[in-house]
Amino acid sequence: MKQFGRRYQLVIGNRSDGFMFDNLRIAFDVTKSLDKNPNPAKIRVWNLTKEHRGAVLSGQYQTLALSVGYEATRLIYAGDIIKRNVIRDGMDFVLDMECGDGSHAFTNARVNMILPAGTTDAEAAIALAGTMPDTARGTMAVTRTAGSARPRVYCGNSRNALTNLARANNADWSVQDGAVVMLPANAALAGEGPLISQETGMVGMPLQTDNGLEVKCLCNPAITVGGVVRVVSIEPHYNGGYKVVAVQHTGDYLQGDWLSTVICIGGTFQKVHKKQRADGDDDDDPDREPVIEVRTNIGPGRAYPRVYSVDQLVRGRR
Repeated sequence: MKQFGRRYQLVIGNRSDGFMFDNLRIAFDVTKSLDKNPNPAKIRVWNLTKEHRGAVLSGQYQTLALSVGYEATRLIYAGDIIKRNVIRDGMDFVLDMECGDGSHAFTNARVNMILPAGTTDAEAAIALAGTMPDTARGTMAVTRTAGSARPRVYCGNSRNALTNLARANNADWSVQDGAVVMLPANAALAGEGPLISQETGMVGMPLQTDNGLEVKCLCNPAITVGGVVRVVSIEPHYNGGYKVVAVQHTGDYLQGDWLSTVICIGGTFQKVHKKQRADGDDDDDPDREPVIEVRTNIGPGRAYPRVYSVDQLVRGRR
């Protein structure tokens, strides 16, 4: 991957209106993980017009999406603007925004439903994801396939119901760029995964931490939480494939390096991914149901229990 000619695109708006720019100074600090709490981001923009600053400060514009890259850009964050302030920096006006991915849905979504006896965890996951407003349904997988012996009664915060369902399947659920995701601990999103090495931008050496292997590299928007990365270090002990459990992207458009700090874990993981269409593109049409398959394991040994695609199970019952 070429890592020069860095670019960005920031879109700020609401469901019907907004604005985009790619030439002002910005600074970003984005953290994404498999934790259920909304992924946080801090984004600063220098010298927006008075009109655009006012639209953000007034709450007229409530969401943003940041894409970065080299020559071409790729989305690294989409979320709700939670706090906004304007700071003076000499002669500059700096718009300071704190964001949470799916924060409004996480905080406010409620569920009040009864699902009949025989409902599977896959069907419950789809129903609960549907109670999260202004989100899409992303990749969802479970480990349990049997239907419930009794009706399932849900009443309360949607986040609590999703947490309990995920826990029963030894899974994590989260909102990633506006999509509800559920991924068992022994599963990883399919794909070869980006290579992190000295040649592709690794900074320093990998570091073993309590949370997993920490690897720093020049900003790589292809790194996906729940996906895999391939690490090749001058210390061969760390070489291999890993599942990404957290990533932090930081940068300033006018100064310093853009960096990604990855926390990843080794192990045996079943791969879950979207099937490709006949034309070879990922099936990302928002009007289509995502089609997910379980593929071969990565890493040594075998994975247990088996991971099942939510959509795969539901289609099998129709």
